[in-house]
Amino acid sequence: MKEFFTSGWRNFKKASIVTKLLAFLGIVIYLFIILITFIKVDYEIITPGSINYTASSVKVEAENETGFIYTVGVYTHTRISVVQYWLAKNNETFDIQVYDPTVDLDDEAQRKFGTISKEISINNAIINAYQEAAKIDATIVLSKEYKGAIVSAITPYAKTGLDYSDIVIKVNDQSFTNIDEFRMLVTDFYDANPTKDIKFTVIRADLEKEVYASFITDDSGYVSLGIAFYDYYKLDSEQSTPKFTIVDPYSSIGASGGGMLSLSVYNALLPGDITQGKRIVGTGTIEIDGNIGNIAGVKQKIITANNYDIDIFFINEINYEEAKAEYDRIGATFELVKINNFADIITYLQEMEVSNHE
Repeated sequence: MKEFFTSGWRNFKKASIVTKLLAFLGIVIYLFIILITFIKVDYEIITPGSINYTASSVKVEAENETGFIYTVGVYTHTRISVVQYWLAKNNETFDIQVYDPTVDLDDEAQRKFGTISKEISINNAIINAYQEAAKIDATIVLSKEYKGAIVSAITPYAKTGLDYSDIVIKVNDQSFTNIDEFRMLVTDFYDANPTKDIKFTVIRADLEKEVYASFITDDSGYVSLGIAFYDYYKLDSEQSTPKFTIVDPYSSIGASGGGMLSLSVYNALLPGDITQGKRIVGTGTIEIDGNIGNIAGVKQKIITANNYDIDIFFINEINYEEAKAEYDRIGATFELVKINNFADIITYLQEMEVSNHE
């Protein structure tokens, strides 16, 4: 190896000036390409993704149709390279956003947040599906138990002893029965003790612990803990009718497929096919009360849906105008339906079924 480099150096010294200049220029270009490929910048890009079959996540033990119901996802790349940034700037199907490491979650934290969000999304989807189906068939029963408020995200600026997946069961020794009561306890404590740390009793790895968190005030004067929480219910399939199995909860992560997963479970709980064989996609989180939440990556999700043979796309009212703008730009032909909650989806499909039989 030493002889190889020694010989190369001798040949280089004997080369003409032009050859040396070209070699030097080649080395500079090579180093430049390496630098722009590996140097990261504080941006993230969102690109079109794929659709995922919802029935592969939750199996209901009933002999009913599940329908062709899909969630639609995008790909997010955080702290991209200079090359990726340049390419994204010239691609109208991509979105570029500033990434602030002092505020935004890094890749590992995003993965944890996405995993917990998906778990809660599946729980909420099952709860809403069983509740709506029970209005039609009273023998349908879901066994569930409220456990507390689960920690789903912790910002870089948070000052806390809380950890991901901690389940908060008390706020300053006071119990609560839902996330609204939890938030009220936190707010009341801050109003009375704005400079003190707040105490949480949590379940961590099946053990009860007491931890503290500080209130943070940002530059705009907004006060928060810098932590996100969800209602957490423990579902009992064995005590439910019919039983169900969560098959593959983490084939994708994030909560934006909750509405469509709930529709898939609902369809499997009841005889017939409320979708009438239509290929349906949608996007939006689902809350415990059935509300469909807004999401990011709307443009990319419309583009993704248009790449498949889709009939209906359900979208939250907050995201509808952005979705419609992209829908019109690309000339999509599926039905774009604006909804606010899970009941709106059921109503739309029921009315579609009646219309098809008239």
